[in-house]
Amino acid sequence: MCGIFGVISSKDRPELGALVASALNQMQNRGDYSAGVATIRKLKFSRKDYRRLRAMAVSHTLEDFNPFEVVRGVGKVSDVFKDKEAEAQKLKGFMGIGQVRYPTAGYTFLQGAEQLCEAEKEKMKVESIQPLIAPFYKVSMVHNGDVHNFKEIIEQFASQGLRQATNNDLEAILKVFNQEFFAQPESTEAVERVSKSVKGVFERVKGTYSVLTMVNNVGLVAFRDPRGRRPLFFGVNKEGDKIVDYAFSSETVALEKMLFKGTKEQKYITGKAAYDEVKPGEMIFITKDFEMHRRQIVEPQLFFCPFEASYFMRASSFINDKRVKTIRREMLDLMWKRFEAEHPEKYQHLIENKDKVVIAPVPRTAESAAIELANKSRALGFSYENAIEKNPFSSRIFMQPTQKHRDLQTIDEHYIYEEDVKDKIVIVVDDSIVRGTTLKHDVKYFRDIGVRQVHLFITFPEIRNPCMHAIDFHTNKELFAYGKDLEQMKQELGLRQEESLIYAKPEELSKAIGLEKQNLCDECYKIA
Repeated sequence: MCGIFGVISSKDRPELGALVASALNQMQNRGDYSAGVATIRKLKFSRKDYRRLRAMAVSHTLEDFNPFEVVRGVGKVSDVFKDKEAEAQKLKGFMGIGQVRYPTAGYTFLQGAEQLCEAEKEKMKVESIQPLIAPFYKVSMVHNGDVHNFKEIIEQFASQGLRQATNNDLEAILKVFNQEFFAQPESTEAVERVSKSVKGVFERVKGTYSVLTMVNNVGLVAFRDPRGRRPLFFGVNKEGDKIVDYAFSSETVALEKMLFKGTKEQKYITGKAAYDEVKPGEMIFITKDFEMHRRQIVEPQLFFCPFEASYFMRASSFINDKRVKTIRREMLDLMWKRFEAEHPEKYQHLIENKDKVVIAPVPRTAESAAIELANKSRALGFSYENAIEKNPFSSRIFMQPTQKHRDLQTIDEHYIYEEDVKDKIVIVVDDSIVRGTTLKHDVKYFRDIGVRQVHLFITFPEIRNPCMHAIDFHTNKELFAYGKDLEQMKQELGLRQEESLIYAKPEELSKAIGLEKQNLCDECYKIA
């Protein structure tokens, strides 16, 4: 999972890099392993003069003819862009793209990498941070996704004499795009070159990906694989009736906070125009002369990832023209109605002990759902408490690279306010259980401070199968629900017979998001 953002303007903007970095900061929830921004500025030469003058440039003055700048590094946006004024001064231009990343399938060396010298390995490590760059033709690219046939593609290029340059799976997409694009004559119309190149990517690169690409002296290209598991929205800035900027983003909140407007006729609940999406299998190309082209390259077969709604996205973003906060609230409303119908004895026990019932969300993505339950149950006499405090300086445990890292961080992750829950019946709301690391610790924590009962409501179905689509759980054995029935899961969590473990149903997920079940990816929770 990653967050990407891109902008193309009708003219150079001195603050372009700062704008992209600020947008990435709005999506820090999507990854904090690395961050980077690349920009391209307009040059005051014709293509003919550019080539002639560049050929005559002496020493460092050659850089006068380099329109391309990049700043990237390991860490959060605030770590990479510490000197905001200096970086903003550097990252000027009319096109800019950036990414925040948490690594999944990328960052792997192929066979034979052990023969590389340490200096080469270190260089590859730096070059693996997005945006990736093809410096000769000044092409830069970012993505949110996983490439499944990365090894095969890289080996194909290696057999032609082009060795692996990074340990990031985006390199496969970048090489295929460049090969398709630059194999066509320069006299070919730009939109045709770009369309054929994107089609080539769709045909040759297998996996899940939303991509932004800058090509010097050509334009900005956005495309999304035909299944559309990963989102990609776009908005505009206008001066009067004239569009002066286009922007693309993994989440609508980044567009909104950077003051880009939606273009659809549909309105959000706020009354504002909704942001359009790059459709699955679609390409949107904004030329250097600021002409927009939209083409459906291949037939869309939407298979959207519902984990975006449950976990990844900020509650303030929109999916399918619906606020994520609203989706999470509707999820729990549906679950609570089912709980009342299917577990009448447990429900009645809660009602009879209403003055002892406390609703407590696991921060932060479950808070929207817990508030819905609190509003619904206020008439029943239940109370709501932010009884679980997340360490504000810790990363999301799910994003830690190994189980050892997750176990160590779990100790430091949550603080539970004893005075809020001691001698109480606690309804805990959480967004999902992947490996169970945090909830096992929390249930024990509740026991140790004297909680009467624990009832768990999980707003995502049981995750039983690995995901190969830009989410970091790739084996069955690491998954908490794999090979277990509900009673076995309760036992492993430390729940007693009279307590509850309620998972969301796929049909509830579908109804809350507003997409048909066949349009939601179910690979991680379907029962084989």
